[in-house]
Amino acid sequence: MSANKPVLTLNMDEKIYLAVAKQDLDKLSFVYTLACLRRGPNQYDVNPVSEIHTFKSHTEANVYHDTINQIVDFHANDKTKKVLFDTNSPLIESFLENTK
Repeated sequence: MSANKPVLTLNMDEKIYLAVAKQDLDKLSFVYTLACLRRGPNQYDVNPVSEIHTFKSHTEANVYHDTINQIVDFHANDKTKKVLFDTNSPLIESFLENTK
């Protein structure tokens, strides 16, 4: 068996991730996500929701953040999902500004 097992696996179809941000405090890290939730096969809510994920480990928060960031990039470059980024660009900008 390979020792190189993933530390995190996420389903890229349950949500269309539009943005991600991270904040580290002394003992906790917070990862904020903005995503359109799946409603059915190839159907997603146009209005995104924001979520906060709290981690006791900065390393685990970094892994989660970097993984979501990769998904954001993947979704942003997908022609079928780009409309959600275009439609929500003001919300994405506001999310990123408020999570600095």
